[in-house]
Amino acid sequence: MLKWFGRILYIVVISILSLQIYSYAYYSKLQDYYAENVIEHIDDDAVYLNGINTLMGIDYYRSSPVLYEYIKDDGDYQLSVKAYAVGITSDDVTYDGFFILVNNVQITKDDVQVVDPIIKITVELDEDTLLVDNELTNTGSIYFDPQQPFAYYNVPVLFLFDAKDYLQMREDDEDLTPIPNTFSNLTRIEVSYSDRTIDEDDQFIYEEVPLFLATTIDTQESAINKDLSLSIDVDDYRLRSKFADQVPTESEISSFNLITERGDMSPYNWVIWRTMLIYLLVVALVTYLLFFHKRVRDYYKTKNYGRRKDGTLIDNTNSIFKDVNDKDKDGK
Repeated sequence: MLKWFGRILYIVVISILSLQIYSYAYYSKLQDYYAENVIEHIDDDAVYLNGINTLMGIDYYRSSPVLYEYIKDDGDYQLSVKAYAVGITSDDVTYDGFFILVNNVQITKDDVQVVDPIIKITVELDEDTLLVDNELTNTGSIYFDPQQPFAYYNVPVLFLFDAKDYLQMREDDEDLTPIPNTFSNLTRIEVSYSDRTIDEDDQFIYEEVPLFLATTIDTQESAINKDLSLSIDVDDYRLRSKFADQVPTESEISSFNLITERGDMSPYNWVIWRTMLIYLLVVALVTYLLFFHKRVRDYYKTKNYGRRKDGTLIDNTNSIFKDVNDKDKDGK
């Protein structure tokens, strides 16, 4: 009974581990594609966002008109901040939303250019609809470290959707029931940076004065780059209601300037095959050692022996060397 329990437990462990290894292999594929085709084009919106489309499985984004745009392309503190309408499908449900892209960051501090600054993008809403650390709040942030490999959370793009835990409002009841077609509004965008200096806890230190600040109302807060004209209307990014169906037609894709193209990641499938092949070889070896090695060893150990009726072994092997009897030697 214990043997069968052990075997079943082994199968369960291998099954769970297989899913984890496959996820790791698939993520490695995405990272290789990003490193070789996307990251070098971070300052080219069209190419970089095509990569984001590909890696994140986005249905479309609207190339123009942009929902918001701020460009500072001269001086010691340069950057671009843009907001694009976007559409996605998750679990067969379609959502509208927008994302904020921060790129073209060029920072010169004390006459020295900051190499690979870490970017922190923070948004603030007028209602507590963002789920952060299992709590609803009106503020959320992402961090982008260009020296780290691709991850869904390590890109200079912050997404907000008309979905629960993002922009959708909730009833003030015990269940916090989502309210249909009612959404919070973006009131603030803040971009901070770190020149990769760390504190005593090995945490990156961010400059006290933000690199960029955009708000919907006047504020006396300091920022290197500042814009008080932030305004994104719900109707500007909820595009699906303007389509004949939830999925835009070819004519709607053209008239709304939607970008739906994705890159080809099939040449990177070998990353998955390589990882899974190595994993299968390791599993085969471990399985053999756990369940078959003793039997195979016993088989080869006894195959040259016969058995008497009492179960004892009879040596049937032909020895290469053996003692010569003196009688045989004399021929007697």
